[in-house]
Amino acid sequence: PNYASYGYRRITALLKQAGQTVNKKKVQRIMHINGWGVARKAKGFRPRVAASSSKSARANQRWATDMTHFFCQDVGWCHLVPVMDCWNREIVGYRISRRQNTAVAEGALEDALLNRYGRNKAQSRGLILRSDNGLIFSSKAFLRLVNKYGLTPEYITPYTPEQNGMMERFMRTIKTECIWLHSFSSFAQAQKLIAAWIDFYNNERQHSALGYLAPVQF
Repeated sequence: PNYASYGYRRITALLKQAGQTVNKKKVQRIMHINGWGVARKAKGFRPRVAASSSKSARANQRWATDMTHFFCQDVGWCHLVPVMDCWNREIVGYRISRRQNTAVAEGALEDALLNRYGRNKAQSRGLILRSDNGLIFSSKAFLRLVNKYGLTPEYITPYTPEQNGMMERFMRTIKTECIWLHSFSSFAQAQKLIAAWIDFYNNERQHSALGYLAPVQF
């Protein structure tokens, strides 16, 4: 894994998990001296609308989904649709595809549902699925799948991506720690590297909001 985007707090947690006795202030000082610090993104002054959080109090209460894109030299633009459990930020299902259509989003959601519930559709009833207002997530075919499993669709207010904040943060993380670090020569290479990173994300990558545990550990 690449730790270039990690701040001193996460590096300190990694060292402690590896059995090192270290003070976070010392780690911060060493990183500062060597120029290893991560620059903070400047905060703007644009007012934000009041938004309901995408957090949830328990597993399988609210999931979130979205779509992002990446480039492969052999086939051009390709697409990733992940599905996240907002309780522990685990990616419970995803699809990596050369196509940008409803079938890709349906496949990601169905993978997530099968991973969590198997064929028992009754257990998924009442689960909230949050997404933006894209045509894919509001299509008749996608909504048929949502209704089939008894899910409750929940769309964010237009132009307020912060209402889907956990998924937006995941998309930024996978880009900075995986996608943007590679110039994919082929779709097959992209599939392999992205799938490996998502496995690392679920099982090993620390989250400060989870007490520096990985989603599965939490």
